[in-house]
Amino acid sequence: MDWEIVNGVTGLVSALVAILGIFQYRKISSEVSQPKSGFRSQKFYAFWIASAGWALCCLSYLWLIQPYGMYPSDREYKQFFGIVLGFPALVIFLYGVNLLQGEQKNA
Repeated sequence: MDWEIVNGVTGLVSALVAILGIFQYRKISSEVSQPKSGFRSQKFYAFWIASAGWALCCLSYLWLIQPYGMYPSDREYKQFFGIVLGFPALVIFLYGVNLLQGEQKNA
């Protein structure tokens, strides 16, 4: 697959997810009743927006600065996508740790 195709598809998906997430976040936050569980749809859409924003920031950096040059290798592809996927993984990890700490305080 060509580098330009991967960049274009990733950028389009990230932008669409960010736009959809913003609209859903506004819709959910305007509702009066929210569930009392640890997982709320408002938090999910906030996570969705943040992850899409992170992907757009990474792609913008890649397109503007071009740290890998015009023709990145397979190793550089993997490194870049590792950076893009690292933020959502870190957020999910920290959310899980906060849930565990909340259970310890309640027990």
